[in-house]
Amino acid sequence: MSTLMTSHDQLDRRDLVRRVPGPAERAPQRHARRRRAVTVTLAWATPVLLIVAWELAARLGTLDTRFFPAPSVIWQAGVQSIQDGAMTGAIVDTVRKLLIGYGIGAVAGVALGVLLGLSWIARAALEHTLVALYTLPKLALFPVFLLIFGLGSMPQIVLVAVSVFFIVVLASTTAVISVEQGYRDAATVLGAKRTQLLRHVIIPAALPAIATAIRLTAGIAILVIVGIEMVSGDSGLGYLIFQRSQVFDPGTMYAGVIIAGLIGVAFTGLVSFAMKFAVPQQRPRLRRS
Repeated sequence: MSTLMTSHDQLDRRDLVRRVPGPAERAPQRHARRRRAVTVTLAWATPVLLIVAWELAARLGTLDTRFFPAPSVIWQAGVQSIQDGAMTGAIVDTVRKLLIGYGIGAVAGVALGVLLGLSWIARAALEHTLVALYTLPKLALFPVFLLIFGLGSMPQIVLVAVSVFFIVVLASTTAVISVEQGYRDAATVLGAKRTQLLRHVIIPAALPAIATAIRLTAGIAILVIVGIEMVSGDSGLGYLIFQRSQVFDPGTMYAGVIIAGLIGVAFTGLVSFAMKFAVPQQRPRLRRS
């Protein structure tokens, strides 16, 4: 009997799983710093390696430089276009239209979305119409905007605003509707008025979802404005890129494409940074000493 008990205890010891704390648990701050350093290194190393490989392939003749000029040639063409003012003027014009259209679309979308989320009457009257308009290709609406507003920057600004508006308004409506009824009931029991309920309960609870929609539409706004400048424009980065491709100037064309991408990254990052401070749940916490 004792022999059986001893062998059973030995089996239990062999089957016992021991968990050893990992680096993240033993030294969380050092692990976080190391991981952050690796992340930053990889984020910068990947594009640098791609640029170096592109430069070598162009110099060795692997790539046809008529269509894929070396990065050094693209850099020189970009600097030259900035010095002569062509690229600078295009950047200023695109950023101006982007900020105006995006700002109008985001503000109007949040305002109407909150209204629809609060009022079932307004939601019943407008929700299906908004969903139907949202499914329309936005480029299909551009001739309508040209007819109404004429040539120039205004139709492009309106197209950006409309593209941003529909996404933000539908997301804001869903965010307000999704606020748990228990939060509303608790505030009502405590004597909160309608304005207090909106300010202290509904808006803070819906802000994370609204902020996510605002961040997503920042990238969409870049795509729309550059694309529509290529299709129908007489100024801006999209127009410059298309024009340089027509006169077979690939260096300046690629420089414009790269600058458009950098503007998109910077604008999206700026909006994301602003949303972190606008949303209490995502606001950075200060470390206590």
